[in-house]
Amino acid sequence: MKKRNKLPISVQLLLEKEDKILLMKRKNTGYEDGKYSLPGGHVKANEEIRKALIREAKEEIGIQIDLQDIELYKVLNRKVNQEQEYVDFVFKANRWTGNITNEETDKCEEVKWVDVNEIPKETLSFIPTMLKKGNSMYLPFNWEEN
Repeated sequence: MKKRNKLPISVQLLLEKEDKILLMKRKNTGYEDGKYSLPGGHVKANEEIRKALIREAKEEIGIQIDLQDIELYKVLNRKVNQEQEYVDFVFKANRWTGNITNEETDKCEEVKWVDVNEIPKETLSFIPTMLKKGNSMYLPFNWEEN
């Protein structure tokens, strides 16, 4: 019998304003340091996914988001390498309160708004793909058939 897959789950936050998205430059994380990513992180055990997103937004960029102000944007089934896969839930927030600041300076070099048509080449590879992939809610990423 095949072993069941126990995939890590992450949440990502897509914030947009005036044709720009918010990106964070990773450092000291051990994963793709020096590249830009969306705010977000791992879902903890016994944590509802949307509440994980709200927690991560507060921890990483210092903003408060209410449940009614988020909507699911994409679900990614992402293959990182031969040993690691992820399921990522990417949400958009329509509103938030507070000022966006870098709350994790030990893990993040900078937080900045980037023109959606000029994503830096030093960005996690799934982000530009995700932004260009039409209306489908589901996106397999880095599998042989992609």
